[in-house]
Amino acid sequence: MTDPTKPLSRKLPPAGNYTVGYKKPPTEHQFKSKQLRDSQQKVKRPRKENGLNLAGLFDKPLRVKRAGRTIVVHPYEAQLTSLGKRALKGEPRATKLFLKQCDAAGLLDPVTPEQTHGVFLIPRGANSAIVKVLLETYGLPPWDPDAYAALELEYENDQANIEELYKKYMEGRENG
Repeated sequence: MTDPTKPLSRKLPPAGNYTVGYKKPPTEHQFKSKQLRDSQQKVKRPRKENGLNLAGLFDKPLRVKRAGRTIVVHPYEAQLTSLGKRALKGEPRATKLFLKQCDAAGLLDPVTPEQTHGVFLIPRGANSAIVKVLLETYGLPPWDPDAYAALELEYENDQANIEELYKKYMEGRENG
């Protein structure tokens, strides 16, 4: 049972001679001050991210269909695959971009296979003993011309020392 002398709502009536009516809402339903309204919004709403995380987007794996199966690939791989397909169809711009990416990755550099067996020809006029040292020290040619010249000079000095020692030995043998 309600008391007819008490108001139905527990809210306080507007102060002063303010009448509630058309375009005159009660004070609790009126717009609040800007500071109060902003503080309430900050509490209610979660913070938004300040910027777009492009690195995160480009690192996120993509799902791609290949041969009827769905697989997960890196976005860069998906981009290059698509670019390669467009290049094979004859698009000049796609071909140029694809070759540029391949060149940047070092895929267009010629690969020289390492020699595992076969015949090695010594250039004319080259000393085979010096070539043997060059092969053991520096590997297969081409060699630095300065290295060959230095080894040749050392070899000639050693040969002169050996010749001198041999002469001394032979003189000692005849005398003795």
